[in-house]
Order: sequence, then structure tokens, then C-alpha cells
Amino acid sequence: MIVANSDLLNTARQHKTELMERLFGVSAQSVQEEQTAMISALPAGSNVVGIGFGTKMTSAGVVHSDLAVRVYVRVKLPRRSLSPGEEVPLEINGVPTDVVAVGDITALVRPTPCGVSVGHPNITAGTLGCLLRLADAPDDNPYILSNNHVMANSNLAQIGDPILQPGSIDGGTANDAIAELRDFEPIQFDNRSNFIDAAIARVMNANDVLPEIVDIGRVQQPPIEAALYQSVRKRGRTTLQTVGNIVDLSADIRVVVGNQIANFENQLAIIGMGQLFSSGGDSGSLIVDALNRQPVGLLFAGGRDVTFANPIAAVLSRFQAEII
Repeated sequence: MIVANSDLLNTARQHKTELMERLFGVSAQSVQEEQTAMISALPAGSNVVGIGFGTKMTSAGVVHSDLAVRVYVRVKLPRRSLSPGEEVPLEINGVPTDVVAVGDITALVRPTPCGVSVGHPNITAGTLGCLLRLADAPDDNPYILSNNHVMANSNLAQIGDPILQPGSIDGGTANDAIAELRDFEPIQFDNRSNFIDAAIARVMNANDVLPEIVDIGRVQQPPIEAALYQSVRKRGRTTLQTVGNIVDLSADIRVVVGNQIANFENQLAIIGMGQLFSSGGDSGSLIVDALNRQPVGLLFAGGRDVTFANPIAAVLSRFQAEII
């Protein structure tokens, strides 16, 4: 169905003002009469960062419905954690809603800090963990650290493939290539043990990146071994900055990677403090000590309430690298 632009815009404004009235008590009539920018009525610190009217899509990018009221949020939260006034209704005036997690919306400019969306063109998106310096690098350009399944497409990528920032699901295109895949530790899917899920990519222009992690700042040296009950934090593409506690230092786990299974040994397990520590899209985040910001692990997987990470020493040893 093709809708004329004028009709579509009028319909969009009607549904968006109705949504604002339901969620935040903003008078739809006053917005209509004064032509006030609706986005200015969002409360400071709200998880909702935008509203729109367009297609409803599945997480895989498949169009599910012709039209929907789109609600852009920093992070999707379970309904049980929302108060009645914060819960997005399933429909507005008979039109379905679509809650879309976008993190913090920022202008796509360089230089890019760590802790943001990144990925191989053939995956959705993961997180740019940190910057590395390689012992055998032919030049001074830094390297990006993330997971194999984020930057090497779970072994399917080729050395030299472009790495996008932001990742494709966040709007990244070939014009947003920030690095080229340099190396990755292959993931074994034949019942052999894996110890890290990691990949590195050479930044093409050293001025395009910053070593600071958003909300955390620059990590401190040296990296440290994890300790039981240690308080840690990370900044990821999806759940942003979160704090957690290490509850296992030697977890042996079976991980679903795409449509395959991989066994990992001696992994760190983390649970969030008051919220989930991570969610899909946070893979590749650097985990640091909550107080002194020394690197501890590389986030790569998660279950219902538990996040798993590679010990950072194993990752750095594999690539003969140090964190910048």
C-alpha cells in the first residue's frame, strides 16, 4: 500500500501525539495546536529517545507490518521492570507499535570512541571493545579488538574485509568502513575446546578512533586476572554502561554461535547488579575493574541472566598485543 506523503505525515503526527499522551501525560491537543516539537517533551533521562511512524520489522530486518508507531529506546527492558506509565502499548489507535533499541543516538562523526557499534558487513552489530598496539605491526596504526563472531563473521570472513562503524543494523554501509580485518582466532565447532572468541582489525586512519571507552574513560594498565566477587563494568552497544560481579572464574560452557555449537573452557561468568549485565549486540565489550578500570575480560556470550567473557590475558597473548 502506497500512502501519499501528506496523508502519511498527518497520520504519523496523530499517532505520535497519542503515544506521548499515554506515556508521559503530554497533551496531544496542545502539541497539535502549538506545533511544539514532540521530542522536546520527552523527560530528561527517559529510556525513550525518539518516536516515529514507519515499517515494523523483526530483529532480522524482515518487514513485519506495513505501518507501525516506532518507539526508539536506549535499551529494551523486560515488561516486569517497567512501571505502568513506562510500558509502551501494543498498539495506538489500532496501529501496532514497534520498540526499537538504538542505544544513545549520536552524530556519526569521527573520531570514534570505544564501546560503540561495530561489525563485519555480513553481521548485525557488536561492540568495539578497545584499541590495541601490536608488537609486530608494520606501522603505528591502532587495531580494534572485538569478537570473531562480530568482526570475522564466525570464521566466514576473509582477511582484509572491511569493518563497519556503526554495524550494519545501526545503519553502517560501505562508506562507514573504519578498519580492515587483520587476524582472528578460529572458533572450533568439532567438540574441540575454545578459549577465546576474538578478532582484530587494523584501523585505516589512526585519527578516526579514540582509546577512551564511552562513559568509562581510558583503561588503566596493566590488565589483571579476574577475582571471585570482583566488581566490574563494561560499555556495550546495546545495554550501554553496566556494572556486575564476577561469580565464576573457570566456566566450561556450550555456546550457540549462529546455527552451530562451540565448546569454551575456563571462561569468566558475570551477573549484573540490579539489571542485566549485557544483551545481544554487547559482544566484544571490554570488561574492566569497576574502580580502577584495569582490563579483566572480553565479553562474548550470555544466557538468561549470566554474561560470559574470555580472560583478557589469553586474548592479548594470542595477538601479541597490548591495550592502548
